[in-house]
Amino acid sequence: MKYEVDPDFQACGEKAFQALGIPPDQPTPRFPRGDLVSRRAAAPFYRKLLDLDPEVIGVTRTQYSVPASDGYQLPIFAYQKDDHRNGTGLHPAVLSIHGGGMIFGSAEMFEPSTKADVAATGVAHFSVDYRVAPEARHPTPVEDCYAALKWLYSEAASLGFDKSRIAVAGLSAGGGLAAAVALLARDRRLDPPLAKQILLEPMLDDRNTKEDPELMPFVTWSWDDNWTGWDALLGDEAGSSSVSAYAAPARVQDLSGLPSTYIDVGMLDIFAKEDELYAVRLRNAGVDVEWHLYQGVPHGFELRGQGSAILRKALLNRQSALRSF
Repeated sequence: MKYEVDPDFQACGEKAFQALGIPPDQPTPRFPRGDLVSRRAAAPFYRKLLDLDPEVIGVTRTQYSVPASDGYQLPIFAYQKDDHRNGTGLHPAVLSIHGGGMIFGSAEMFEPSTKADVAATGVAHFSVDYRVAPEARHPTPVEDCYAALKWLYSEAASLGFDKSRIAVAGLSAGGGLAAAVALLARDRRLDPPLAKQILLEPMLDDRNTKEDPELMPFVTWSWDDNWTGWDALLGDEAGSSSVSAYAAPARVQDLSGLPSTYIDVGMLDIFAKEDELYAVRLRNAGVDVEWHLYQGVPHGFELRGQGSAILRKALLNRQSALRSF
């Protein structure tokens, strides 16, 4: 297969990098397998890219502390429009799960994009600062996220939200965790069921560690990165037959009974094939699926393609999904 970058996206990305003082021809950093320190040290770069967008006003952040299953106090950040309490009736809400390859990230890192989605859609986001690997291996991250969902259900009425209109959404590793939370909610018979799952370029399959040489020049999250993230989460079990679907949702056998699903990914993303297969399998299981494969863009394209036509299209699709339940 011939891969190429969308030219408009590339031009916008170069402008973003120049704004940060980075030469446009500087190669994407590559780190050896298992090098957590370097990957974590590079993480603040994503926030710098997000901060290039105009500041979002009219969205308020409120912090809550929620006990996890082991007693740990989970920080949860609620993002709501300032006029949230205006009008009558209960509102929809989203449990938002941040990205970071299972090994870094926070609600604060992705706050600008969270606020932008809230401002555009009016749908409140509750972003959970789940514990990351390897300090917290599976099942801690997904159980943290599920505890946040259970808390949101229990407090929904007092906070002004409709329990029947709660969705789970996540980006990258957060998308994988969102898919796993949806599986837990189904299997634990959460009532009422989740209204929707919104999976943005989700990290679903721990077996995806074999490099595609033709795609390699374009990737921003590499197979070595993927190996590092899954190894941190699963240890020696990564890639083996013993991995739980609640860790790697691509492993699940039965996809029936899951909520309406939105899923997207870029063609230059190492997750493209696993995400497309997951979308196909969901449809075959009778789940309503909206699927988008964006040509010519890599993993994390929403962070580096400000102003590009393809990113505008993707954001409109994502925000439409947030309004749909």
